[in-house]
Amino acid sequence: MRQRIALTGFGLKRVAVVSMVIDHVGSLLLRAMLAPYKTGEILTVNGDSPAQLWRIMQAKEVCEILGSIAFPVFCFLMVEGFLHTRDRVKYGLRMGLFALLSEIPFDLAHFQSPFSPRLQNVMFTLTVGIFTLLVIGGAEKRWKDAPGPRWTAVTAATVGGMALAFLVRGEYVFLGVLSGVLVYLLRDRDRLRVIGLAPLLVASPWVLLAVPPLLFYNGERGKGSKWFFYVFYPAHFLAFAALAVWLGGGV
Repeated sequence: MRQRIALTGFGLKRVAVVSMVIDHVGSLLLRAMLAPYKTGEILTVNGDSPAQLWRIMQAKEVCEILGSIAFPVFCFLMVEGFLHTRDRVKYGLRMGLFALLSEIPFDLAHFQSPFSPRLQNVMFTLTVGIFTLLVIGGAEKRWKDAPGPRWTAVTAATVGGMALAFLVRGEYVFLGVLSGVLVYLLRDRDRLRVIGLAPLLVASPWVLLAVPPLLFYNGERGKGSKWFFYVFYPAHFLAFAALAVWLGGGV
């Protein structure tokens, strides 16, 4: 009898990390390689082979497609972490702390500056999502037997979380928070929970590539260090920032 393919939580996290790295190869490194071909915001051949420019652009597009797997998986795992952690407040505070620690590496990699207000790293979006779920969880507990007030509070918390995410300007902004809330509300629907990630289709139709690995999730945590991603996330931005300067002198 053939053994069914299964992915643990840490297995999903590894898939997401690989996808994230591929995405940043395209958005950071290949973007830096396009710098010599740019005059302002216009791409020009500049005497080099058009085929070389075309290859870079094609590779960048492939990276964007494969990189679309990362955030849906991280969003799903954020909800799983919220549901299974012993201390939900501590979970949110830890995510927020590492969001702050990751911001300078993120800005260096994306904007060649230690600070930029244009966009914040994805951990800020996940942090807002966690605290939105905290409010929703409290409302569900308080109005357990009163559907009207419960759903009013859940809706208000969701809208408030989306507004906060928009103000914070983390990656995927309010779409990330809305998707996290929907996955949470579908928490008893087993594999149908992936439907909650549908709002992310607004950002890219390629997020559908995240569905197959999520359908193989077996609900188990698996083996691995919970600190790996927290450390790897800012560290890889620092590495990419240095590589981008080496490849193209920044953007």
